[in-house]
Amino acid sequence: MFTIRFEVEKKVRKLLRTIIRVGVDYELRTCNTILQEAEEILLEKGISSLLSYHIQELTIPVSFRASVMLGEGRPMNILLLVNQTLNTVFTDKPEEEKRSLIQLLEQAFLEEEVRPIPEVRLEKKVIPESPPPIPIMDVQEVFPTTTIQTEEAKPKKPTKQLNNRSKRSEIQLRISRFSSFFTLSRKGWIILASVVLLSCSMMLFLLLPSEKTKMEDDKKTPSFETLMKEEKLSEIAHYYPEEWEPIRLVYIQDANVRALQEMKQVKDSVLLEINIAYFEKNYDQVIPLYEANKALKYARIDYAFVGFSYLTKGNIQQAEVLNLYAEDTDLKAYIADYKLTQSMVVETKQVLQRKDITKELRTELETKLKEAEKHLQDYHKGKVEVEKDGEKETL
Repeated sequence: MFTIRFEVEKKVRKLLRTIIRVGVDYELRTCNTILQEAEEILLEKGISSLLSYHIQELTIPVSFRASVMLGEGRPMNILLLVNQTLNTVFTDKPEEEKRSLIQLLEQAFLEEEVRPIPEVRLEKKVIPESPPPIPIMDVQEVFPTTTIQTEEAKPKKPTKQLNNRSKRSEIQLRISRFSSFFTLSRKGWIILASVVLLSCSMMLFLLLPSEKTKMEDDKKTPSFETLMKEEKLSEIAHYYPEEWEPIRLVYIQDANVRALQEMKQVKDSVLLEINIAYFEKNYDQVIPLYEANKALKYARIDYAFVGFSYLTKGNIQQAEVLNLYAEDTDLKAYIADYKLTQSMVVETKQVLQRKDITKELRTELETKLKEAEKHLQDYHKGKVEVEKDGEKETL
């Protein structure tokens, strides 16, 4: 059985002590709830903290150590975290080992039997938030020293008088130079003023264009709200590239296929291809796109789309695995409905094989069998009926 042990930083132990107990091995299926509750608490308090976790299965054996920052508003799903860590941190590990670990975790979540595989050990050293203090070395400037004989330093009074004389002469020289500045002729003053005026003009000439250019650039940069209102996606991709992914998710929630297609024309991506294929019910395209690009960073809704696509092919197990990442209530309901309908078909066929049932019952069962089989066919075509606000609608 897989277990997970958490280690929290000292500064948040008191805050999270009701959720995470030090030294306790938790069951894998409870870890998502623990992570989500801890994330909500730190997010509410405005605190970020490093959380280390250790997943292990002693009977295989499997050991996986990593860490994640809590309080930053990211989705807390252990499978997503492990997947992302394997693809970003453990890049030097064989893909077979990484895929084996993921499959084991997926099967553990689905409460299926796990067959022993070769030992998989992926270790990541957790770097503490505050590194140990670096030894401070005192660096002193070394100046060349001048050695003066004691005998030569004894006659102090003559040296002092000599110094006084030299200082007075130096001061007089400075005063004479300073006063000579004001004895410039009229022509000299005109030349000096011309030089100063020319210097100021040059400075203004150099500074004003840059300020003007900066103001023009500010005027040229349109606001994000204006671009969104006018749906100028090419300019959004240029001026606001960090908003590209949030925009995609907004269009998905609105089922705005036209906007997704326009995004694809501006900046093509596999995720957009999957989204568009899903909305156009081209589930045969969704699955190969996902299979060829599993290492991409998917959002939960993307996993839900792929999971439903697998369900249309009757692959319940893969749909359940993807819903571990998606945590989508609708997909969960579809899977449950599909499994229930499938079991009804099997059971009804078994009853119809009996010879002792009445004609009326046989007719009734045959009718129900046809309805159930048609319902499964609707799934395979991507057309299923779901309850929403008390009303039925067809996808």
